[in-house]
Amino acid sequence: MDPSRTVLLFTDGLVERRGEDIDRSLRRLADVGFDPASAVDDVLDTTLARLDARHAEDDVAILAARLHHRSASAPEPR
Repeated sequence: MDPSRTVLLFTDGLVERRGEDIDRSLRRLADVGFDPASAVDDVLDTTLARLDARHAEDDVAILAARLHHRSASAPEPR
């Protein structure tokens, strides 16, 4: 996986709207674009804001993850 890419996991409450076709809902999510240099927190904040998660009709959970390459000199976790 390219470290400039972000994996976004979410519950259906983020995208689904009553009376709206799910393909349209998913398109709205796909249209949220980011600069590859965006911090993961910025990806989360922008996604929640652009999809108006505060007014969602269902619970919303979202997780963003990105690979982080450690240098060879970094200590191993215990």
